[in-house]
Formats: sequence, structure tokens, C-alpha cells
Amino acid sequence: MSRLCLPVLDWPAPDRKAWDAAHRRGGLLDEDGLAVSWAPATTEIIAGGYGRYLSYLVTANDLEPTASAADRITRPRVEAYVAHLRERNHSTTVAARILQLCEAARVMAPGADWRWLRHLKSRLRGMSSPAHDDRARLASAATVTELIADLVRRAEGAKGFSEFRRALLHRDALMLAVLSVCSPRAKNMAALAIGTTLQRRGTEWWVSFSGVAMKNKRPYEAPLPGLEAMIERYIDRYRPCLVARSPAPTAGNALWISSTGKPLTAKRVGQIVSRRTERELGRDLNPHLFRKIMPTELAIHDPEHVCIAQPLLGHADYRTTERAYNLGRAIDAARRHHQVVQAIRAKAPERQSPHRAGRRKPSTNRQGPSRLRPHKNRTKDKP
Repeated sequence: MSRLCLPVLDWPAPDRKAWDAAHRRGGLLDEDGLAVSWAPATTEIIAGGYGRYLSYLVTANDLEPTASAADRITRPRVEAYVAHLRERNHSTTVAARILQLCEAARVMAPGADWRWLRHLKSRLRGMSSPAHDDRARLASAATVTELIADLVRRAEGAKGFSEFRRALLHRDALMLAVLSVCSPRAKNMAALAIGTTLQRRGTEWWVSFSGVAMKNKRPYEAPLPGLEAMIERYIDRYRPCLVARSPAPTAGNALWISSTGKPLTAKRVGQIVSRRTERELGRDLNPHLFRKIMPTELAIHDPEHVCIAQPLLGHADYRTTERAYNLGRAIDAARRHHQVVQAIRAKAPERQSPHRAGRRKPSTNRQGPSRLRPHKNRTKDKP
């Protein structure tokens, strides 16, 4: 059985040559390859997407070793590839795979006409539906704030807790607090280091990242208002407790320390946040969902200033913020509709019982007596 995504080293020679050329930096007389500016993560994702296409061709017994990328990516093959993916993956995954294939084709065979592939990419993206409904997963900012306060109270005042357990509670509370204030991505969250990416400026603490560290390649700075006491308490008391768990000093100036005294990775930060919120709130709030809570809350409570979420989240394009704004307005509309329905029900008169509803009152028409005659032998309705 072939591998799901063929590694670059296993690609046919023409594909490897085109891929290397796309990533080669030119000299004084040569231009850079079209993929030189890609971040390592982007390169890895696009390579995986093209490797997935090559893997499909292997299973279809249609991989010509000497063909170029331009000759290998044809309409009939891609149509069959899409059908193959649809049998196995969600619509968003199918759209993502074709986007990755489109980007690989663009940089590996820049002279070819890829308009048909770009059109297919756009159509699949428009037809795709989210794999997860974030509306059911989000928690309100008030709920998260209450959780943070509760974790701090337990870390400081719970009886019978060891210093190690208090340190973990306070660390997790501070993680949630930082995510609530500026919502850095998990990679940036894990990279917070005292004195460099986490800086004290006067009485405030700031996060500061260079453009190289950011997804959109733009420098990012943001204050952490209201967290001064929590940060200093963690650095002075609880972080040293966690650092001491390691027999060798490996923590350096990393802010987030694991239970074994080592710096936390981005993956581990995500796991800790997810598990803590799942345990305490009954829902998994991963770090990325915090990036949706902020604009959603602004859209509900202060829609006129929802645009401030863009610089806070480091979005290069307001359309990214706008998607969360639309989600927030939809949630707000649903809540308001529910409130209206509840108010109508509260004002509505109680329903009459069946035997009362069957009776009719005599008419009070002034033009003449009522035509209704009372029954002589009136009996109650049977239950």
C-alpha cells in the first residue's frame, strides 16, 4: 500500500527538480524561485498536498516517472483525483487538497496555463461546508473570566494542595488569561519568553513578536492589561516551582513550563488549554477558538468597535475578522429572537380548559336578544 502523502525525496526526478527550482534563491542575474518567500510551514503543507496527488497517481497506476509537473497535472487526472478524495474526505479537505495542488503547480510549472485549476479550486472552496460548527463550541468571555478567577482562587486558597498542584493551576489560569486578552496563535503562545517576547514596560506587560515569527509576516505588539499581578505571581512563585522539576536547567527564559520542568511546545500548550477547558467547562476550547471568542463578543456587545479585533488578533485582512463578526451577529440574533419568543409566551393568556372552551357566552348585540338558547340538561364534558 502506498503512503498517503509521498515525501519529496520519493517524488519522480522531474518533480523534485521543479520543486527545488521553485525554492532556489537567485543570484545577481537570476531571479528567485516563486516559493522562496514561503514560510517553512507553508512549504511543508504544499509539499504534502502535491505528495498526496502523486500518491493517488501511484494507486491509480498512472504515475509516469519522466513526465513534468505541467504534463502530470491534467484535467482528467484532477477530476478523477477529486472524485477519489470525495469518497474519503470532508468537503473542506477536498478543497484544501486542490488549493495545495494549485499552489504547487503555480511555482513548479509557472509557464503553464492553470486558469482551469484555479477555477476548480474556487468552485470547490465555494461548495465546501465547515467540518465543525464553532457556534456550539464557543464559550462567552464571561464564562472564561469566571473560570480564570476560580482557578486562581483554588491555586491560592484551596486546602491540602501541594505547591506543585498550585503552580499548575496558576499556570493554566494565566494561559487562559493571555489567550483571552490578545489570543496569540499556539506557536506564538509557546514562544513567549520573559524579557524578549514578553516584556515589562513600566507597570504593564506586553507581548512583542517580530514579523518573522508571525503568520502574516508583520510585527505584532499588544499590552496585557489587568494581568500584571497574575504574571508577576507566576514568575516569582510558581514558575520556579515548575522549573525545579527538571534535574537539568533546560527552561531558559521560556514563560510556559511543563510538569517536568521543560519549556512547553505549541502542541503541548494546545493540549493543556483544551484539556483544562474540557474538564472545567465541559467543552474543548483550543487556543484557536479563543481567536474567535474575542470578535464574536465584540460583535454582540459592541458591534460599532468590532474592527479593533483585527489589530489585536494580527489579521492581515479584515475579512478574516468579519467572518467572526458575522458569526457573532448570528448568535446575537438567535438570542434576541429567543428572548422575544419567551416574552410573547409570558404575556399570552393561559389556555382555557376544554369544557370552558366549549361554552359560548350569550351575545350582547343591542339590536335584539341572543339567538343562543341555554341547554336544559347541560352536562360536563367527559375527560
